[in-house]
Amino acid sequence: MEPVRWMRAPRSAQATRTDGVAVSLVSGHWSCLRASKETRLKTPGLAAYINKAVEEADALFPPDGWTVSDGVWASGNWCLRPVDAGWGVFRTVRGQEERASRQVFESSDRARRWASLRLERGEAGLRGPKPRAGSRSGAKLPDIRVTEEERASAEALLEQLGLSYSEFVRAALHWSAENLGHAWSVSRTDEGVRFASLDSE
Repeated sequence: MEPVRWMRAPRSAQATRTDGVAVSLVSGHWSCLRASKETRLKTPGLAAYINKAVEEADALFPPDGWTVSDGVWASGNWCLRPVDAGWGVFRTVRGQEERASRQVFESSDRARRWASLRLERGEAGLRGPKPRAGSRSGAKLPDIRVTEEERASAEALLEQLGLSYSEFVRAALHWSAENLGHAWSVSRTDEGVRFASLDSE
């Protein structure tokens, strides 16, 4: 199941969570809408406080599988707490809590999404392919070297799609097997390899 995430629209001072919760700045105050019921938030009524409004809405209506107590989010052996003017992700492995990521997230929902993509790993390693039902991943595809610009572009796309890198590669390989040679072809140019629609050729 796709982890719950927020889609923000700062210019219009509103945000929507993928399970239906929404916040918006209305008549000088932040309002939270859930299941057609409106709740007025305590967050200061300024557009700059959109992250605070999202955080308050999350605390009022936590996503499935997560709880929050004293500002700390928890799910199984995972927890999120404020660190270094942001949010850190931790998990308990063999009875010892450890930092799961060096990254400091701008908001608790972004940290929660990062953790949600890895919840099923339990105490297992965080890198490499995820075990799948019926079979374990015993092999790996080679890594590729990229420029900083290519990496940034790839990370932005993955964030937009809501996919991990391994999920994207598996989906791309599956799509290629079904479509290349039928409606699409591989085009090699000076700029690199591209997929081209046969209809446009």
